[in-house]
Amino acid sequence: MVSRRLLIGATILSLLVGVLGIALFAQQRTAQCMGLPLLSGDLLPNAALVPSDDAPGMPAGWQRGTNGVELRGPAIDGEGFDVDGDGRALQLLGVANYVETPPIDVRPGTTYCFTGLTLTDSPLRSPTRSRLVFNWQSTYAPELVTATTLWQPVQLWTPEAPPRDWSPLRAAATAPEGATRLTIRIEPASDDRIYLDAMQVRQGGAALEQASSAPTNPLPLTLGPWPDRRNVAVSFTFDWETAMGGLVHSRSADDPRADEDYLLRARRMRAGVATTIALFAPYNVQATYFATGYNFLAGNLERRQFLGDPTFTWATAANGWRTDRWAGTPWFADDPFGTLQSHPEWYFADVIGPLRANGHTIQSHTFSHFFGGYVDAAVWQADLDAWNGVAAAQGIAAATAIAFPWSSSSGMSDTNWDTLEAAGITAITRLSDQGQYNLFPSDADGLVIAPHCRWFPGREGRILACPDFYLTERSADRALQQIDRAVAQEGMIDLWAHTEEVITPEQIAAWAGVVRYAAENPAIWVAPFETVADWQRALAQVEIQATGGGADNGQSFSITNAGVQDLLGLTLRIPAGTNRVAVNGDLLDNATWSAGDFVIDLAAGRMLEVTLWPAP
Repeated sequence: MVSRRLLIGATILSLLVGVLGIALFAQQRTAQCMGLPLLSGDLLPNAALVPSDDAPGMPAGWQRGTNGVELRGPAIDGEGFDVDGDGRALQLLGVANYVETPPIDVRPGTTYCFTGLTLTDSPLRSPTRSRLVFNWQSTYAPELVTATTLWQPVQLWTPEAPPRDWSPLRAAATAPEGATRLTIRIEPASDDRIYLDAMQVRQGGAALEQASSAPTNPLPLTLGPWPDRRNVAVSFTFDWETAMGGLVHSRSADDPRADEDYLLRARRMRAGVATTIALFAPYNVQATYFATGYNFLAGNLERRQFLGDPTFTWATAANGWRTDRWAGTPWFADDPFGTLQSHPEWYFADVIGPLRANGHTIQSHTFSHFFGGYVDAAVWQADLDAWNGVAAAQGIAAATAIAFPWSSSSGMSDTNWDTLEAAGITAITRLSDQGQYNLFPSDADGLVIAPHCRWFPGREGRILACPDFYLTERSADRALQQIDRAVAQEGMIDLWAHTEEVITPEQIAAWAGVVRYAAENPAIWVAPFETVADWQRALAQVEIQATGGGADNGQSFSITNAGVQDLLGLTLRIPAGTNRVAVNGDLLDNATWSAGDFVIDLAAGRMLEVTLWPAP
């Protein structure tokens, strides 16, 4: 017979095992950001996405960057998707856009997690990515600090192969000291449309990706943005096209000269090379010419069929073309199959040499001058290959920068960007100015508000997007204001036009005044577009680390160029009150750093030590 004591012991042991099991179960669910029945609930206000009475198309309490965010689904418009059975999901469209949750009350030191599901029905058949940004706020600091996740995959839906599940979007972050509220942003890595549903916020999430915050205690030794103490970078660039390179395909929606004779325009494009070379010569300034593919040809007697001579059915009047002709006509059908002697408007190979002889650079305006957001990755690949092929025949290296025709970056898929990146494209400009795609908003005067290059979303450290300003005889005064704004922000601006727009005395005078203003200002670094971008990419590879205190209260730092580009004229900024500066143990003359910075050359892969001593 079992003793009473043994029964009691067994009962207690069973209870302990049960309690431990429940605790382990609770711990695991909390770590995975999963709710505990009757114990922990969803903290996200309006997680059900109930429509707002005040903001049509939006769920109550939720915020958006701009148009392109709206409720969709069977219960809303009879279209779209829904995963949790309530008939609605939230659409996010546009690489410059975002969705933001309503505010959530939080406690410092507590970890909060977000979970949701994502899906894309990209018209270009591309999966994409999204990420989360945790915005911590306090009563005294509306934006206390942010924590950002890595980019997470978004599942592609196609009617032929609908996926079984949506992609999870999940991460956690810990509230910093002073935090009282939290909002969470969802950001896209491309213009592929994303659907969001089944979103929740809870306490916990230790097993999820942890969003990372930027350092809150910057080092006293910092990098200046530009070489040799310059405060701003300016590039002068031109979109340069033959008749076949875009003019014959003129799109009235974005081309102010679309109704002009394209052969006359091509002659002006050709003439503008000589006038712009002469414009820069007195200042020894180099510009960048963004060329289309036929610019490299001396003719086409061989009747080559580039890209298979495609027909782009999207080139319709509804999409901005003057007629529907190109929607049913092969893109290169009008090639006269002549030579530059017989048809100088169509082929520009003879002016490549003068550009190179004067130190100017040539980059891609695409081979075909197509609408970048309308074509898929295969067409992009063919275009990149064709441009690089004809450029190589003229001794020009493969393109590393692209200026989008007609500012046609809107609609670019994540797979399109993969293709550009794999081809070696590291900098882009002439980007869309439509709200949800516009990375560089302008003010009421048409000036870029924040004239800085920035990493393209999802391509951090790899592709830079840079702002531009359209310089004509009518905008020359505002161009000077734009440069001054870039100087004040230590930023960058690209001033551009078509070569055909710098051939009259009035046009040349306007450009000459702006070039002189930039070239004669010692605070401004004027360089080719890709050179400016290369500098910024290289600067991002410089690592500064505190290495400890030195003798006499000195503080030492290692400066490492972890990139592959030599940095000549690298500017290092030092704090006020510095008394002495040494580089690799050698004291510098006071005159070299008394203004608060000094200049060094740092070769690729090299490291040096800087020691700073404060004033007694």
